[in-house]
Amino acid sequence: MLYILDSGAIVQRPEILAHAAAGDLLIPEAVVDDIRDRRDRGLRNDLEGLLERAIEAGAVVAPAADGGTAELALKCAEENGARNVRVVTTDRRLARLMASKGVSSIGGNQLLAELSTASSDAGIEQAARRIVSAQHRYLAASAAIAVATTGLAILVVRNHQLIFHTAPDWIVPIALLLAGLLFFWWRERDHLSYGLFEVMIGLLISSQSIVTLPSPYELSTAKSIQLVGGLYVMVRGFDNIDRSIEDTRLGGWWKRLFRRG
Repeated sequence: MLYILDSGAIVQRPEILAHAAAGDLLIPEAVVDDIRDRRDRGLRNDLEGLLERAIEAGAVVAPAADGGTAELALKCAEENGARNVRVVTTDRRLARLMASKGVSSIGGNQLLAELSTASSDAGIEQAARRIVSAQHRYLAASAAIAVATTGLAILVVRNHQLIFHTAPDWIVPIALLLAGLLFFWWRERDHLSYGLFEVMIGLLISSQSIVTLPSPYELSTAKSIQLVGGLYVMVRGFDNIDRSIEDTRLGGWWKRLFRRG
């Protein structure tokens, strides 16, 4: 059986590269280039070294002349028979295209299940697990930073009179400018924790527009603007989250949930 891997499958389940020695893992050159170029796109690049080890162990890189994943799969199916070729992907659109051509597609979990009794490279497998563990720590740390910063922001807002009204007037614009620069630096350094912070702040803003409504509980123009503004901040936060988890296992689930295809 020949397994053709796409980028999403490798990102979501890097453990599949541990089975490279069998020689039945085929990786399009476009997929290799995509993983190698991730650092230039501001993404984590911890998979590059793992991929290089898998190639040295026996994973075959298909030349660019053979096309992308779909073209390569069809070519291999024509040469070896469709029953002997499987595309390993998280892309539902690609899976539907392959199904229409008579080529089956599976996910990384199913591939690992099929190869569970086959020999694997222990070193590559351990390295893959360390990468996944690092991703989990990154997600947990980002969530903790966002929660802590949200709590600090709430504390500042609730004590704004003590903080700002007792300070000289010229201090306020300088403090706000420095805060804006700090937030910009944070966003450029870590889109995930900043995005989670935006979602929390947006949720608080929009919730306060409704929770604090006086009787007869009708939205005023100001409250309506506050509600929409909070929702906008939340959407901006989700956009930053989307950009930050593309190179993690969570990114595959996120993509299937919110993106077409």
